[in-house]
Amino acid sequence: MPIREITDSYTLESIVPYFQPIVDIRSEIVWRYECLARLVTPEQRVFLPSDFLYLIERNNHIHQLAEMMFCKSAVYFEESNTPWNINLDASDLNNEELLNSLITQLANYPNPSRVCVEVSADVANHHYETLKRFIDKSMHSGMGVFIDNLGKSSGNVRKLMSLPIRGVKLDGGLLRRLDHSAEIEDFILSICDLAKSRHMSIVAEHVEDADTLEKVMQLPIQYAQGFVFCEPAPVPRNSSAH
Repeated sequence: MPIREITDSYTLESIVPYFQPIVDIRSEIVWRYECLARLVTPEQRVFLPSDFLYLIERNNHIHQLAEMMFCKSAVYFEESNTPWNINLDASDLNNEELLNSLITQLANYPNPSRVCVEVSADVANHHYETLKRFIDKSMHSGMGVFIDNLGKSSGNVRKLMSLPIRGVKLDGGLLRRLDHSAEIEDFILSICDLAKSRHMSIVAEHVEDADTLEKVMQLPIQYAQGFVFCEPAPVPRNSSAH
């Protein structure tokens, strides 16, 4: 993507949440939303974070991005009581000012326990103590934590799931290889058992087609997310998945 194509019209306010549903696959009802950052130009061209994060970093806006995404998402869902998630990276977890701001905003937010942050398993493994401190400091606010992309890379899964987290999201690559590896099936089933014993939710992510959804339906997994239901959109879809 040519740099000038974005930089000519870039402002931090151009970045907005797009919403992708996480669906209860048994009832086909939307359970919650993941709020994903998108840059929308005045010409209504939409760019993914991979296209514009270099601009955020170059202009030292990386900390403002997480707070802005949180604020815009919070306003959107304030009246609907709908559960929602935003993503945080390692630098966000280390940002005491950001954490204090989120906690302050949640103090007057309706049903703050419906708000969660997602942290990738890779970040969680490499910054375990930082994540643990983040959870310890934020728990009283009601905000929960999901571990994202679990199984995408190696790491101590049991150690991560020993944390007081709300749930885990299984990487879609595991599901696509499920038919070809008994080891992957055993791994997924062990995660399901561990999550059940700890009262955590499990989400199958990157479910892109009906065949993959059918595989998920055969597993003890209640929730799924992916293009088979809906691509991220500027307005949340209805509560029914179909």
